Amino acid sequence: MRKTFRLLAAGAAIVTALVAVHATAYAAVEGNGSITESAGALKVEKAIEKINQPSGLATALDGGFVVVGSGSNQISKWQNGKLSPVTTQTAAGYFDGTTANSAFNQPNDAAVNSKDVIYVSDTENHVVRKIVNDRVYTAAGNGKAGSKNGKFGEAQFNAPTGLAIDSKDNVYVADSLNHVIRIISPEGVTATFAGNVNEKGGYKDGSAAEALFNEPMGLVFDEKGGLYVADSGNHLIRYIHEGKVTTVAGKPTAVDSLTGYMTGGYANGPSSEARFNRPRGLAYAEGVLFVADSLNNRIRAVQADRKVVSIAGQSAPGDKVGAVDAAQFNQPSSLLYAAGKLYVSDTLNNSVKVLAVDPKALKPVHTKEELIAGAELLPASKDVQVWLEGKQVKFSASQKPYKSGDKTYLPVRALFQAWGAELKWHAAAKELSLAKQEWKLSLKANAKRTVVIEKGIMYVEVSYLEDAASFLIAQDSEYNAIIISSGQQ
Repeated sequence: MRKTFRLLAAGAAIVTALVAVHATAYAAVEGNGSITESAGALKVEKAIEKINQPSGLATALDGGFVVVGSGSNQISKWQNGKLSPVTTQTAAGYFDGTTANSAFNQPNDAAVNSKDVIYVSDTENHVVRKIVNDRVYTAAGNGKAGSKNGKFGEAQFNAPTGLAIDSKDNVYVADSLNHVIRIISPEGVTATFAGNVNEKGGYKDGSAAEALFNEPMGLVFDEKGGLYVADSGNHLIRYIHEGKVTTVAGKPTAVDSLTGYMTGGYANGPSSEARFNRPRGLAYAEGVLFVADSLNNRIRAVQADRKVVSIAGQSAPGDKVGAVDAAQFNQPSSLLYAAGKLYVSDTLNNSVKVLAVDPKALKPVHTKEELIAGAELLPASKDVQVWLEGKQVKFSASQKPYKSGDKTYLPVRALFQAWGAELKWHAAAKELSLAKQEWKLSLKANAKRTVVIEKGIMYVEVSYLEDAASFLIAQDSEYNAIIISSGQQ
């Protein structure tokens, strides 16, 4: 039997149990949740605290934010530093009516159209709802899990999650457990936009009619009208444009026969080599796609040059604010970009966090923990494995790293040739010059922890190389590995 993650929805029953201790549905932080910077260091701060399993975020026409509290079954609005209820009932249910007496069941996402109508994916009720002034209506679906297209009462969904609205007020729905993207017209007619309904999901690029997804979740449009999809079960980012579906970030892997899912992972770099683990929420700004990489507990970005970087968070879940490289999230789910700030629904921490971002000049997290987490290391052996810029360096039998006491030495020529640096030996000075673009380094033989041994091979001690070259170097004793990053993009 296939294991189902049930979307890792913010309101899934297991998550509800984990945070049931929070008796208060929500409470806004004093102030406006603005970002501060200290000595140029970007920080993550809390914007809203004690909101029960926040999920979807959307901008209203008046500039306020719609916030979906999946655990409290409430829709709220955050404006001027205060959070106010839009709907008030907290008991799970399915009832249309006034905002005071209507009921939801683990709602997931929200989107606002040009008329300020709020659409909500009511996940466990298998419908899409809409809030018009002070009333709640069913926009599409009949409350039963299914996969039918048609008018609002005829249509059926199966755990709808992500929402997005185009310039013509069509509503796009990530129909997660049907593994398709649906579209609801302004007249309330539902059709399939991309993908094929099936029980297990799948992976296939191509025409929208032939493409396959696996539990899609987050949706966001770019300026061309293309739709990005967080293909959560496949751990990929897909893109739908002009009737075609392509994979724009993430590395497809073999499907596990027991779970029915590809294998999640973590790696930055070229988009085709990057790895994600249950990406959920998406936001787009100025050519950059931001990704809430939920099970990696990080916020990632697919840059305009198609390189994937991490901009906040760490592998281990936690609830820390402060510098982006020290901040921690716990299964972040949804993102919202507004006026140079990225808002994050930090679902299992019951808060919404915020960080300043400049899409034109992102500052990736650059730490030793990040290096180790992003390296797909091989099992330990007697030989030291060395990874440089995400690729393993292969050494010949005559030029291998070696250890002396508690120090490790690396063969300079083999290492830097693998990086693509230019090397020049100055015999009179017994000095080796290395250069790559603007980066330069000189190493003198038998000085400051550089040694020349048999056959004139120069070695350099790892900790000295880190200082002299201004590289970031992490050592993992469990895997007998050294991971190196130059810090150059």
